[in-house]
Amino acid sequence: MGTWPGINSSFDMTAYSAEDQRVIRRFSEYFYVTRAADPVKIGNSAYTAALMRPSDGVAIALNVEREIVVLFADYPTFEARTLNAYEDVYQQFDDARIDKSIRFLISKDQNIQNSISLYLSREPEYPVVIPFLYSDFSPKSEDFIYSAIRRNYIVRDLFGHQSPLKQEYFFFGRDQLAADVVDRHKSGQNSGLFGLRKSGKTSTIYAIQRRAKTAGCRTLLIDCQDPAVHAKRYDKLLQYIITELRTELSLPRIEANLGESVDVISENFRKHMTNSLGQGRADVLIIFDEIENISPKTAASPHWRQEHDSIVFWQILRSFFQNPKKYRITFCFVGTNPHLFETPKINDIDNPVYLFAPKTFIPMLSEAETREMIKKLSFFMGLQFDDTVINHIHNMFGGHPFFIRQLCSNIHRNTTQARPVSVSLMACKQAKQTSWSDIHGYLMEILNTLKFFYSDEYSMIEYLSDGDTSSFKDVANFSPSYVEHLIGYGIVIKRGEDYEFAFEAIANAAKAGEHISSASKSTKEKRDEVSGRRNKIEEDMRVFFYYWSQGIPDDEWEATLNKSLGDERIKKLGTTNRRQLFSKNNSPLFFIDLLKFIDICEQIGTSHHTHSEIKMCIDFVNRHRIDAHAKAVSDSDYYRLVECLDILEATFSAP
Repeated sequence: MGTWPGINSSFDMTAYSAEDQRVIRRFSEYFYVTRAADPVKIGNSAYTAALMRPSDGVAIALNVEREIVVLFADYPTFEARTLNAYEDVYQQFDDARIDKSIRFLISKDQNIQNSISLYLSREPEYPVVIPFLYSDFSPKSEDFIYSAIRRNYIVRDLFGHQSPLKQEYFFFGRDQLAADVVDRHKSGQNSGLFGLRKSGKTSTIYAIQRRAKTAGCRTLLIDCQDPAVHAKRYDKLLQYIITELRTELSLPRIEANLGESVDVISENFRKHMTNSLGQGRADVLIIFDEIENISPKTAASPHWRQEHDSIVFWQILRSFFQNPKKYRITFCFVGTNPHLFETPKINDIDNPVYLFAPKTFIPMLSEAETREMIKKLSFFMGLQFDDTVINHIHNMFGGHPFFIRQLCSNIHRNTTQARPVSVSLMACKQAKQTSWSDIHGYLMEILNTLKFFYSDEYSMIEYLSDGDTSSFKDVANFSPSYVEHLIGYGIVIKRGEDYEFAFEAIANAAKAGEHISSASKSTKEKRDEVSGRRNKIEEDMRVFFYYWSQGIPDDEWEATLNKSLGDERIKKLGTTNRRQLFSKNNSPLFFIDLLKFIDICEQIGTSHHTHSEIKMCIDFVNRHRIDAHAKAVSDSDYYRLVECLDILEATFSAP
């Protein structure tokens, strides 16, 4: 049923001033004015608001179908706190019929356009705000709404988000995924969400937390990539979970000493968790992000990677999950690969989380979702994409939202004409050329993650890139989970009985990734290359840590050193002098000693590589001293070493 302009018969016009009424009547020529909001007070200022739904023609032009809030700020000077009034209005209605991504503001501040532009430039995730002056509604212009929107073109690049999206306004395509996780939690079930880097995992976590809050559910996020998490042994991490859960439930902090032996630790954990949940009178959804950092074989710390911490930790948590009292916990596991939940045994011991949660891969956007995202964001930037161009962009990246956004961001930056302007296929091709370096870099990161941690799956990508479909199918038949992962990642698709890359860009990146060839290198050549690069990186790391140590006050240095190396190692070194410790040529520190400084140096990390990845690279290089062993070097070890050395050089070595 269509929407016609007008005013709902139950709308109370008397609640508004004469000036506000004039604005509402003017809007009613293009919108259906539906509901009146109660007045809102922010500080000493009072605001009125109304809700209106676009008529059919306006809805198509704005790409908005739900109701929009119009806020009246009858003051000569705009204050940023005025925008807080929108949230108070939304709380009055709290329903899905309101579109919170676009907001209309009516003001008497003659500088309102510049004020809003400045605010939005500082708050990249804040929704679109279209400011109007009360005087805009006086002349009988047929174009006053679109004129206001055109005045606000290019306020900011709505496509150019690099960080995860914390707010809902520009989040597309994964709403049902978030809803499913919350629904499973409410029914006492666990969830697993998996995807490669830049697939939107963290943005989805934020969406889950928003959805849970709306549903009255409590959540606790455990970031396993944080050294404050993965550096802890299993008992200290259980203790940490109790402390964080009590904080989430607004309960007094307690010293939850769990004991020494496994049985005592398990019993005390159960007691503290039961008491905390009972006092908080709530179930809690615990979200483990970057779960591979506390998983066997992929963990950032050796006690999770090689010892039994992972087994005991999950035994205790699974036991508590399966035997709840009045209130319970459920889990949402988020990571790259579901290998932890597909492995029946860990170190010949039954895996306590085998099939513990259904695995769901973060999906790519459908064509309809891609169309919604591009049209909605581009309209307010003065860019017009027709369906042919949108389909071309969708196919270029297989619906991967991050890469689609990056391409559209480049189109925005490349557009110099007056807006609005239609985007052509040629503009897409030009933007692909200017953005390809960055996009290719991200794609290579994705492939390198597989190469480094999941080499069998990466081998399948190499087979596909080489056209060796027979070997690809052999591996797929032998290990169906591998191809299931590649399809889930959005890297590979199956058409009929054949497998192929899901989109051209990933196929090109896979082809480019074959540039490292060890076939022509002898074992000695490999040793010499790795040894030379490793020794140079070690020197660069000492320089890095020397300058880092200079920023630590003298009265804190010994405590920092002790925390990193321990008393016994410091005694053997015979010095705590920074220049001597980090000397390029005469340092008493071993390569493994430098690894221990990583945990407490927060400056480690780049725009492309995380703290945990860098630490894993150092550990891998240290464990594979091929220059110190006479045995032959496998291609897989050589590839991984070269990749690790590349990452460490990018982190520590000057260009």
